[in-house]
Amino acid sequence: MLPVTDRYFAREILQTLLAVAIVLLVIFLSNRVVAYLAQAASGQLPARVIWTLVMLKTIKYLILLLPLAFYLAILLVQGRMYRDNEMVALQACGVGYGRLYRPVGLIGIPLALLLGWMSLQAVPWTAAVEYRILDDVRKDLDVGVVQAGQFRESSDGRRIVYAESVSADGRRMRNVFIRVRGSGRETILLTARQAVLEADAASGARYLVLLDGYRYDGEPGRADYRVTRFARHGFLIDNIQGGRPLRRKRNSIATQKLLASGKPGDIAELHWRLSVPLSVLVLALLALPLGHSSPRKGQYGKLFVAILIYILYVNLLGLAQSWTEKGRIPPSIGLWWVHLLVAGLGAVLLVRRRRLRWLRGGAHR
Repeated sequence: MLPVTDRYFAREILQTLLAVAIVLLVIFLSNRVVAYLAQAASGQLPARVIWTLVMLKTIKYLILLLPLAFYLAILLVQGRMYRDNEMVALQACGVGYGRLYRPVGLIGIPLALLLGWMSLQAVPWTAAVEYRILDDVRKDLDVGVVQAGQFRESSDGRRIVYAESVSADGRRMRNVFIRVRGSGRETILLTARQAVLEADAASGARYLVLLDGYRYDGEPGRADYRVTRFARHGFLIDNIQGGRPLRRKRNSIATQKLLASGKPGDIAELHWRLSVPLSVLVLALLALPLGHSSPRKGQYGKLFVAILIYILYVNLLGLAQSWTEKGRIPPSIGLWWVHLLVAGLGAVLLVRRRRLRWLRGGAHR
């Protein structure tokens, strides 16, 4: 069974970790939700997919924010314990950094394993699902995101769609008006009592089918236009849109494929995914000696410096990933040198802190 001091320190870190993670997640998600709502209000995104995208972003943000939250939790708990002289009392009882790493590891190692699994498996899955949803949105009309009572222009500017009413799933519309710009000055106008989005079972192609309406072909300002009445008239949505699927980034590639690939870009992506669990351990090593504070320096005297080091760490990882992709760094080195650099800094601070304690202990003898 763990000693009382270890359980106390671990409990304080875990509680602070959860609080910091929730605050950071709310900040990041609120910005993302506002952006999605703005896209939905302007007709660029169907309201039905917003919360699915938010949940996918939640998983992605958690993976990125939990190492930072763990790092800040250790620093904040240490700062409070130094303020209340609890850390001084522990050190007087012979509890040094070696003992403090035990409760930190009790939380840090399971957290690193969990984030490692999520980074290697959940990240490509969520990215692939997000790209698939956004592709479906693009294919699903510019018409698929029509708001009742509003004119909606397609992304290529060739079509304007208006519907008096739209069903909740966006598949059925009533009293529809469509203007399609043809070649040259030719314009096609269509009106229909109803419109339905249908898919061909064999090819998967999607059509907007107009029911009980009229079609007008001609050039604006000229009287020689043609009027056709129809009971059923459809056109291919994908061809009208002319859009191509969203370009997939490497974050949607399965980890197994990255392992089998020898491309520098794929290796850099693999290293980045492995950096998430590694950063938990590196930041834990760094946080304890960095969180040392004296009463004169205040409770969080080194918090600003610690955050700057974290920002430098993350930016170096991004730079190393870019260099690996471009072939400026051998794939065998990749991002590992950044972790070794920051871990080395933590080891230097730890040795320096222990040496200062030994010197002070010798001076009092």
